Amino acid sequence: MQENNLLTINQVSDLLKLPKPTLRFWEKELDGIFVPFRTNGGQRRYTVENIAVIEEIKKLKSKGMSLPEIKRKLSNSDKGDNSNSNRIDFLAARVAEVVKAEVNRFFERET
Repeated sequence: MQENNLLTINQVSDLLKLPKPTLRFWEKELDGIFVPFRTNGGQRRYTVENIAVIEEIKKLKSKGMSLPEIKRKLSNSDKGDNSNSNRIDFLAARVAEVVKAEVNRFFERET
């Protein structure tokens, strides 16, 4: 994946309105649910897929789910007959939302 397709932890924090320590904590506590790339210097770089998973975690947390519950739910989400289709639909919806937010942010800066 090209470097310009990846986001830094600062960019993800700003985009998702989540503190950087929260992102680090979730990465540790939800071991394996999302794994950002690391640069040679050890800095995190997030993919669109990582962002979609983090947004799902944020949504589930807002509904009152604990991190162990979220980990179980997201770990089990890939064990079903329709899992790939569901994950693709979910990812496509999240990508569309991220693109829409970025376009809105672009036009807000233009005015």
